[in-house]
Amino acid sequence: MIRTTAILALTLSAALGLAPAAPQDQKKLAVGDATPVLEGLDFVQGSMDDLSASGTKVLVVEFWATWCGPCLRSIPHINELYQTFQDQGLVVVGVSDEKRSKVEPFVKKRGSEMSYPVAIDADKKVSDAFMVAAGQKGIPCAFVTTVQGGQSGGKVVYIGHPMAPEFETAVRLSLTGRYDPVLMKKAQPLIDAGRRAIESKNYKDGYKRFDEVVALDPGIFAPIAIEKYRVMLNDEGNEAGAKAFAAELLKGLVVLGDASALRDLAVALSSDPTNKSYDFDLALQAAEAMLKVAGKSDPIALSTLAGVDYARGDFAKAVESQKKAYRIASPSRKAAFKATLDAYELALKKGVKVTVPLAAQAPAGPVETVPAKP
Repeated sequence: MIRTTAILALTLSAALGLAPAAPQDQKKLAVGDATPVLEGLDFVQGSMDDLSASGTKVLVVEFWATWCGPCLRSIPHINELYQTFQDQGLVVVGVSDEKRSKVEPFVKKRGSEMSYPVAIDADKKVSDAFMVAAGQKGIPCAFVTTVQGGQSGGKVVYIGHPMAPEFETAVRLSLTGRYDPVLMKKAQPLIDAGRRAIESKNYKDGYKRFDEVVALDPGIFAPIAIEKYRVMLNDEGNEAGAKAFAAELLKGLVVLGDASALRDLAVALSSDPTNKSYDFDLALQAAEAMLKVAGKSDPIALSTLAGVDYARGDFAKAVESQKKAYRIASPSRKAAFKATLDAYELALKKGVKVTVPLAAQAPAGPVETVPAKP
């Protein structure tokens, strides 16, 4: 059992430039503040070494529990991000305040579907420093923080649900230094207003708000454009309008040359389980455009193309592209790529679709939380 001590906590603080936990009379933890110390964690998977690695650029601290339904639905999404970007400097630590006897067997059973470091916060020091200080009362809840080479100070850039589009945007763009919390703060009221309008079925106003957000920065806010597509297709039931919008969105993303956004669009068009219908032709164009932007030696682009071919029912092509992705994937990611390849090969053998590992599927489901204490 690996139990951190005060010395290790100070080591992490020095390595990542993290600030000490805020005193009780200090203002509430918010975006832009220094990241509190991760102190007193008992790791059931991974260690402090994962968190203090010199190549760390983004650190995600996610609070969850084995009994929390929304937490379980977010695990595959977090795991996919971790497996995709850990080589680029992403570190994730899942924090639970449950007993080790509950958490450890849960993590072991998940295997490669929950491959990031997981720790127990028995004394709730980390929970107090993050959740309580930020006024967060529901889980899952993720804190995205930036770190520069493990030397300079970490700053909180996102606090919220790990299934919200803004979470993934914060992670992806922070890894390349493109995330702008100030711009996000400007956009958030528009995003919230758009979603409220859509909830009341005022789609025209909702789309107007979303368009205003995307106009601020088409690259950063590509997930909002994809969200608009989903609303048009599923909520409004405007399949023709959704198809036309997706086609225009694809053209814009090709011009931007944003591989991540192209991947998201390809997945949304081909395999998002919340969608009422799919557009495999556009999905294929998006996947092929991503491969062109990222290059034929990019395993994620190859795997995305394989996923679209699999969704289209072309199992042979799916196997071909996934094999290439598996061969060139980094050692830390090979297990996940191989699991997906095995599923595609089984589908080719049987001639029908089979269960594909969750990490290869699109994240789906409502952004919901439960109280931090059952």
